[in-house]
Amino acid sequence: MTRDLPAAVTQDDGQAKALTDAIAALMRQFKLEPGLLAGSAYGDLHANDVGLLSVLGEAGDWTVRGLAQALSAPDSTISSALDRLESRDLVARRRRTSDRRVMRVELTAEGLDLMLRLRAAQLNNSRNMLARLSPQDRADLIRLVSAVSQGKS
Repeated sequence: MTRDLPAAVTQDDGQAKALTDAIAALMRQFKLEPGLLAGSAYGDLHANDVGLLSVLGEAGDWTVRGLAQALSAPDSTISSALDRLESRDLVARRRRTSDRRVMRVELTAEGLDLMLRLRAAQLNNSRNMLARLSPQDRADLIRLVSAVSQGKS
């Protein structure tokens, strides 16, 4: 569990957000599991569920296929995760009004709340990581993690 640092040692939230985004992309790129610690915002979620909630929190008209592409995962993996999340009332699948053959996937109010708590926990972890670094090292870390997650060298 991380503890909040005094305001004097915290850094620009823009940097913490940039690192959070880079780490999320890195985790998706290499299919890394987040630390599923008891008592954390991740405590009772499958690793695939965390990534799915994160992507559903991004703007978009999400379908199973679109989610599978965003997470570089098979449709069957996404469908299994959606089944778990739907049984907990965290996501809903609805037919698209413009094309009844296509199912849209969206967060429910409870799902949105959980996704926001997950993002807050990730942002707090990123703040704590960055607090240990100099301003130049922070920028270098964000740049390097972003480059690795995007396959750049």
